[in-house]
Amino acid sequence: MRPVFSRAQLDRDLERAFALEYDLLKSYIRLPVAYEREVVARAHAHGVPVTSHYLYPAVRTGLDGMEHTGGGNRLGYSRTLSYAAGRTFQDSVDLLAASGMWISTTTLFASELFLDDRSLIEDERTRVLFPEWEYRRLLKKAEDAAGPEGELNHAWTVGDVDMLLRVHRAGGLVVAGTDAALDDIGISIHQNLRVMVRYGFTPREALTTATGNAARALGLGDQLGAVAPGFLADLVCVEGDPLRDIGAAAAVRKVMVGGYLSTVPDLLAPFRKPAAAAAPARHRNRVLASAPTARRKGKHYWHAPEWSHHGCCRSR
Repeated sequence: MRPVFSRAQLDRDLERAFALEYDLLKSYIRLPVAYEREVVARAHAHGVPVTSHYLYPAVRTGLDGMEHTGGGNRLGYSRTLSYAAGRTFQDSVDLLAASGMWISTTTLFASELFLDDRSLIEDERTRVLFPEWEYRRLLKKAEDAAGPEGELNHAWTVGDVDMLLRVHRAGGLVVAGTDAALDDIGISIHQNLRVMVRYGFTPREALTTATGNAARALGLGDQLGAVAPGFLADLVCVEGDPLRDIGAAAAVRKVMVGGYLSTVPDLLAPFRKPAAAAAPARHRNRVLASAPTARRKGKHYWHAPEWSHHGCCRSR
């Protein structure tokens, strides 16, 4: 993320983004609308899509997509859903469907699914690839799903999916997406798919949001998102039929990328660590312990891990 305070800085950051061949730009919540218009115009001239948290004024400034069903914003009139229960008025649905903008799912409060199914938590891939502290956080998240905030989170999740389904059925473009790294990397995309099916999407509709719709949103609909002649053969082989059981989408057994076929054990092998490998981690902790007191206590928010913040958009 690059905070922008002047047109000169905006120009430098856009030139940097184009030089590094970014696939997408996100205009964040405090960028002035005049700057946003310039970002959209210049990005589109380079064939790069632009998103934000906004529906309006985004539909007037030409943005390509909206992140989240109701992310943080600084414009009081731009809310797309209610704070009380995550419900959306029909005018927001109509604007999304008519504008051609896509909307990302990011069902952040769907941890209720862990109450019925812990398969993603207990999956070998999760255990091997998640750092220890991240795995502990995931376990805590699953435990908290049964806590006092569970009812509110459930209401938000139902409201999120209700909005997404209405946009989808109205002809809008819904794209499966997560809020990584604030969400659970690897797991969240499947939680999104599963909760969409639980509250109204068919398995086929949900899978389309993560395949063909995602490819269309990035302008790659002629290369990705379908199994067809001329498309890139990047494939996953799963056990079961995700068109009947969306949970089978996570039962990956083999992966083909760029013509190379790999099994799950092959992919996990480099990340398996013997017990002795824990020693260097303790050494790093000792080094951290010797750091200045202000830094250890988190004088600045970026000294703390990303997941330690309670929201993605809190003002400091």
